[in-house]
Amino acid sequence: MRNALFALAALAILATPAAPRAEEGAAEHGLRVKLGLGLGYGLPLGDVAKDEKLSNLYSGEIPVELEASYRFTHAISAGVYAGYGLGLVSSKEVNGEKASDAIDSIGTFRFGVQGEYEFAKVGPALPFAALRAGYVTESIGFKDGGTAKASGWEYLTVIGGADFEVARSFAVGPFVSFSLGQYTTEKAPGGASESIPSGERAMHEWLTVGVRGAFEL
Repeated sequence: MRNALFALAALAILATPAAPRAEEGAAEHGLRVKLGLGLGYGLPLGDVAKDEKLSNLYSGEIPVELEASYRFTHAISAGVYAGYGLGLVSSKEVNGEKASDAIDSIGTFRFGVQGEYEFAKVGPALPFAALRAGYVTESIGFKDGGTAKASGWEYLTVIGGADFEVARSFAVGPFVSFSLGQYTTEKAPGGASESIPSGERAMHEWLTVGVRGAFEL
C-alpha cells in the first residue's frame, strides 16, 4: 500500500513541468470536477492463494466502476473510485472438479484512491495515464446456499487510455489496466473472518480492457 501511495506522489511530481499549461487550461474552461464510468472485461492472472491459480476460480470478470476526481490543473487530477465486478465462474477442471459445479456466483466490490495525468492531445485523442491503490472484497455464493468471502489490498493498478470528445465536457474512449493484489483475510461459510497466514498468501493480477465515459463539471 505504501509503495502505491509513493507511486501516486511520483505521478504528480512527474507532471509538474506541465503545470503552467494546466493552470491556463483550467482557468479557461472553469472545469474542476471529473466524473467517470467504466465498463470492461478482465482476465485473471497469478494465484488466489499459494499454489491455487486465480483462473481456477474465474474465467473472467466484468467490472463496472465509478470514479470522481478533482482537477488541480488541466493535466493533473486526483480522487476516489468504487466499483462492482461480476465474476465469471471457471469451468476449468482441476483434480477432477470444476468451480462451476459448486459455485453459483462471484461478486467483487472495490474502492480506493487514484491519480490521473493527461498528456498533450494527439489528433482527436487525449491520452491519459492513471495510478490506483485500493481495497477489494470478494463474495462467493455456493449452490448449496453458503457464502464465502475474501478481502485484501489491490496494491497498485496502472491504467492507460485515451479520451475522445463527443460533446462539450463529455468524452468516451478505450482503456487498458493492470492491477496487482493479494487477499489477506477470508471467511468460510458460516464461519468468522480470519487472517490468511502469510505463508499461504499469494499475488494475483487482473488485465482489463474496456471503455470509459468521462463528464466534467
